[in-house]
Amino acid sequence: MNDTLHDFIAQLERHQAEGRDLGQLLSVDPVRQLALPLNHQTCSQLRAMAQVFQCDEALLASAILAGALRHMQQHLDEDLDALARLAREALDSPCQAASEAI
Repeated sequence: MNDTLHDFIAQLERHQAEGRDLGQLLSVDPVRQLALPLNHQTCSQLRAMAQVFQCDEALLASAILAGALRHMQQHLDEDLDALARLAREALDSPCQAASEAI
């Protein structure tokens, strides 16, 4: 585990020990989104690609999804670091401290 993530976990532990709500710390905007809408157009494109490459549509779809997951996995550490930085900024924010005081 890298330092940024380790620091964030330590901050979570401190907040929990103090009895503070962790909800705001844990709700941050995602840094990466993966979406593959399965609408009529996507299915048509998948069918056409399967015909071009002369392969089964289901196998092609699973290969595309597996590739997308590999891509996400390769960048997972970077994404976790970015999420930890966002959470730390929220923790250190004077606005956050003021809202908790209220």
